[in-house]
Amino acid sequence: MLDDALRGAVHDGLAPGVVAALTDRRDVLYHGAFGSASSTRGDALRTDSVFRIASMTKLVTTIGVLMLADRRRLDLDAPFKRYVPGYRQPPVLRQFERGSSRFVATPSARDITIRELLTHTSGYGSWFLNEEVRALTGAAPEYYDPPFLMYEPGTRFQYSIGTDVLGRLFEPVTSLSLAEFVAERVFRPLGMRDTSYDLPRDAERLASLHVATPSGFEERPTELRAEPPRGGSGLYSTAADFLRLLRLLLNDGSAGGARLLAADTVAALATNQVGALPVARQRTAFPECSCDFLFMDGTQKFGFGVLIEARASPAGRSAGSYAWGGLYNTYFWVDPAADLAAAVLMQVSPFSTPTCLEVCARFERAAFTALRPVT
Repeated sequence: MLDDALRGAVHDGLAPGVVAALTDRRDVLYHGAFGSASSTRGDALRTDSVFRIASMTKLVTTIGVLMLADRRRLDLDAPFKRYVPGYRQPPVLRQFERGSSRFVATPSARDITIRELLTHTSGYGSWFLNEEVRALTGAAPEYYDPPFLMYEPGTRFQYSIGTDVLGRLFEPVTSLSLAEFVAERVFRPLGMRDTSYDLPRDAERLASLHVATPSGFEERPTELRAEPPRGGSGLYSTAADFLRLLRLLLNDGSAGGARLLAADTVAALATNQVGALPVARQRTAFPECSCDFLFMDGTQKFGFGVLIEARASPAGRSAGSYAWGGLYNTYFWVDPAADLAAAVLMQVSPFSTPTCLEVCARFERAAFTALRPVT
């Protein structure tokens, strides 16, 4: 049934290829690969194909920050600047003139906290969601030092570069770079051998990026070098590796006899951390890069790095399940009530392409249909 859902999605032209995997808290329940890794070379995707997981990197960074909080190395409600010498908090945008890109920005009323960076309530904007930021940075995103905050800290949910900013605290707090910390403290204990900020050594394992066009999917050249490590994006990974991370959450922070996170911390990760602030659909300012976030309808809330469903999904997930994705249409979800988690990986631009979301929905429906007891 799961094979049929994915094979049918590729056959119907929803994506050039997809790798999807499903796990419970104990082991992998399903792992399948269908379609092309490269439409020009004709290579088929494999279950061990490597993907650019982009903003799924944020879950890794979030877990790292929460590990430090568990160990009393930092306080989530403390100002971020306490831990990062030289950090300059941008002023808050007050006026913006679209024709000339002139703007007025003044200092914010208070300091940004680590909690606000984890929950996208810091006031930072995004290079592909905010026209004002894009007008000043162009096609080159500014990950660390944008000209202004979009809002006063704590006053609004806005998907942002906040997790990139968070990535800067690991070295001053631990004396390890971000890449060293996640490799030693997260990937090694979880056995995530294929997850790294570096391009895979075997170049043929890397799935090619395709762009959705009216006439189909066009392959783009593969990058020659990886981006510098950052908290919000940049990791390469596989479905099997990412399930190891999701099983950590299903097991309340334990893996292989080792505890990486306190059970209460995992519960907090999956609990509303934004209070009454609305978590509305995010509107694109760069359609070539991202569609509107079509999977957000305003009923969700946000935890630490994850979008929380307040209602049961029509495709099967329980209320209280949580999820996020990456810029090239890679997605994960965790449903603690059902003891299930999944990764659905594609390499298609723009983000939130409707056909890619349909692939995810088909897989979710098939998973819950296959595992739901017959009555």
